[in-house]
Amino acid sequence: MKIHELKLDTEYFDDVNSGLKTFEIRKNDRDYQVGDLLSLSRFENGKYWKTRAGFYINKENGREIVSLNEAETILMTVTYITDYEQKDGYVVMGIEPYARVTVND
Repeated sequence: MKIHELKLDTEYFDDVNSGLKTFEIRKNDRDYQVGDLLSLSRFENGKYWKTRAGFYINKENGREIVSLNEAETILMTVTYITDYEQKDGYVVMGIEPYARVTVND
């Protein structure tokens, strides 16, 4: 099992984070395998981002530029891989959350 640290555009990051997007298409230059982990960090316009917390946050001021170590990141497990109907060297990976943490009151 390998952990692949990858940048993911904010639009796709939100879709993966919400569970709407359950796949990732990537150039297979890392020899992805079922069981590998994808560490996907929010990335936009050449910068890493994280969402600020707080009651008065809106979409325009709700994010801040940070270093990779502080970027909003989600960890996904690769559950399936195929190169069917893809450009040469590309794969489609089925992904699911590695772990979800919930807080119970």
